Amino acid sequence: MAEEKKKRNIPPPKQHRVPFKSDEALVEHCVKILVKSGMTPEQIDIIRNKNYDMFSKEIIGQRRYATSMLLAANLSNEQIAKVFKLSKETVASDREHLRKVYTESILQNADHWRAKLLKEQDEIKNKAMKSFEASKQKIVRKIQQRNGDEIVTTEVYETAGESSFLTVAKGCLEQQAKILGLFDKKPEVKDDDKSYKKFLNNLSSEVKKIREAEKNAGDRASAIDAEATFDEDGNLDGDSRPMLPANPEDNQEDA
Repeated sequence: MAEEKKKRNIPPPKQHRVPFKSDEALVEHCVKILVKSGMTPEQIDIIRNKNYDMFSKEIIGQRRYATSMLLAANLSNEQIAKVFKLSKETVASDREHLRKVYTESILQNADHWRAKLLKEQDEIKNKAMKSFEASKQKIVRKIQQRNGDEIVTTEVYETAGESSFLTVAKGCLEQQAKILGLFDKKPEVKDDDKSYKKFLNNLSSEVKKIREAEKNAGDRASAIDAEATFDEDGNLDGDSRPMLPANPEDNQEDA
């Protein structure tokens, strides 16, 4: 177990950079790589000596292509900057542009194949539905003999249709939904705690509680405290009285 933990904590190995004895050796190595990738020495010289318009899209595109080739050869931003006599920020910008273009190309490729699959599923679904409609009609031909002549009558009956074609169409719709990612979306659940109806119910309950509390407080305020005494047999003493309302009119009404 301890050895496994040590292995898990081992950092990934760093990428090995090609060491060079001098800048001239670095340039020579990079020129060989770029020539093998299809660039001419003249194009490389133009980029290195900046003999071009800084806003030329053609030269900038060649420089970014050369940068991508050198990155693929495991050269660092600093080494590429030395070869092209550029700042590391410019090389980093070209690298970010290449990453963006690469990502967009992947997404476009994915969209292309997604559209192709959707089209294929749609064609299969349409064929299945046409076959289903055709399976509803049952054609019966009857041949009768009359005076030596054959009389052919054709009758067309409407049936329920072959259900297997509907199964194929349903499968195509499910595949299209999966390709579009519709199965990944979960239905939104309404939060009752935030609904207006829930708010009104809570408000009504709170108002009811407040009214009950006010009523109980009023009953306590209008009552007269009395102490009950008991005799030896446990019966109320004659001088003891229960709690009575403070308003004498209430006693008259009760009487």
